[in-house]
Amino acid sequence: MTVSSTTTRHSFNGTNSTGPFSISFTTLDASHIQVYWDKGSTGTVGTPVSSGDFTAGSSGYLVKDVHYSVQNAGTSTDATITLLSGGWTVDSTLQYATSADTFIITRNITITQTTDYQNNSAIDAETLENSFDKITQIVQQVNDDSGYSIKFSSALAGSAGFNTDSGTASTISQNKADRSNNLISFDSNGDIIATQELGSWKGNWATGTTYVERDLVRDTETGAVYLCLVGHASGTFVTDLSASKWETLIDAGGFNVKLTSNVTVDSGEKLVTPYKIDLNGYTLTNNGTVFCAEILTGTGTLTGSGSTTQSGPVNLTDAGIATVTGTETLTNKTLTSPDINTPDIDGGSIDACTIGTNSVVTDLRVDNLKMDGNTISSTNTNGPIDYDTNGSGNHVFKVGTTTALTISLSGGNTTITGP
Repeated sequence: MTVSSTTTRHSFNGTNSTGPFSISFTTLDASHIQVYWDKGSTGTVGTPVSSGDFTAGSSGYLVKDVHYSVQNAGTSTDATITLLSGGWTVDSTLQYATSADTFIITRNITITQTTDYQNNSAIDAETLENSFDKITQIVQQVNDDSGYSIKFSSALAGSAGFNTDSGTASTISQNKADRSNNLISFDSNGDIIATQELGSWKGNWATGTTYVERDLVRDTETGAVYLCLVGHASGTFVTDLSASKWETLIDAGGFNVKLTSNVTVDSGEKLVTPYKIDLNGYTLTNNGTVFCAEILTGTGTLTGSGSTTQSGPVNLTDAGIATVTGTETLTNKTLTSPDINTPDIDGGSIDACTIGTNSVVTDLRVDNLKMDGNTISSTNTNGPIDYDTNGSGNHVFKVGTTTALTISLSGGNTTITGP
């Protein structure tokens, strides 16, 4: 046979049947291919059983003669695979691969030379050709593997491409202990290394400190986390940052609040958020006060006569919505079940409530009346206390639950009745 095609891999979806399925390339031996089953993420999927290195329920390489068999190996015809029912039956239920599943077929030839050619012996042309075919297919296999590997472009050359050379730049020289739990990265020469941690945490940034490349610090002013790009002795953070010695790793104001409609902050109102406000194409009309990390205008519009403060982390005291001491003015606000100590209410109305339910009122004054202890008195000097039944009802005075005195008015006559 000849190797006239460069195809070395083929993929297709299941059909909920045994096949056969063409792999779209030839193979010298049934053991020279490997079949990877990629389990579907939704719907009904196949149920290949566990065998060898394959674990049921997970994607992986299937096992020849358990999950599938190979046909046309060693011929000039493209090989095919056929699924075996026993390899897809779980608890007496047969479920072949479905359209949700994917098969990926690739070559997997052991790189050996097993034909022993003897001196002065006849050479069979078919045997010799098979050896050449195997070498060609191995080269195709290696080329396919390299195509799925990370590599440097052949356009990279000289000092612009490498500080050393492509071999050094792409070789990891650290042993297992040094590589363990670290990241693959490139050093300052552009050479690959496997000793890099994400960074070395140094806590809050401080002046007069020597920082090295990949140190991590937190800016106490904003709460943002920065990565050191260049080793240096710190001066002022703003200066070092502007000199590109630090790069933002975590932006403290990096979380956005997106508007979903036009928003108006009226005069006397406050909009306070510790996040960035993304106008998202809408209009924010600020006639009051807005405190936020930042306003992302984009295609939106910020307008109005109010005050807008974009300051990164928001200090709620500075924003005026919480104070430890002093007074707060609440306009047209509703307080639900408040517990207010020593209030001073200078106007308005108190409706539909009880007074003294949890703790008695010790001094209640209503208009010119005062209730204090057991005494009802007038706060108006020499002012009378009028008992008005708002109709023809009697005035009844009790001691305990017993009526002690009843005063009634009928026909212009007053009647006082005792017990």
